[in-house]
Amino acid sequence: MMLLVGQGERVVEVGETEQHHCQRCERETDFVPQLRYRYGQFDVVFGFVYAKRYQLACRQCNHGWILDTAEMEQLIGHVPIPFHLRFGPVIFATFAVVLASAVYAYRHAG
Repeated sequence: MMLLVGQGERVVEVGETEQHHCQRCERETDFVPQLRYRYGQFDVVFGFVYAKRYQLACRQCNHGWILDTAEMEQLIGHVPIPFHLRFGPVIFATFAVVLASAVYAYRHAG
């Protein structure tokens, strides 16, 4: 049996582009609201997010502003992080309890 462990980072666009002046590009350009998050993962089933932030970033150079998390999640109405990463610790704990109960029941069966 092989246990796969990994980590990663994803960037998800969460809204419509806006025109702003980019200080780095030194011109008017498109900025897009994004969710950037880092995660760890065990066997593709159990994962967890250990850093997340919403940002408004320039499409050209990725320079921009950090946005308020609570305000953005209320505005978009959901958190665009996959279920197995958002609730990975709960899934893992449930799996562990079920497994422990099954082992206990097997060892103490008549």
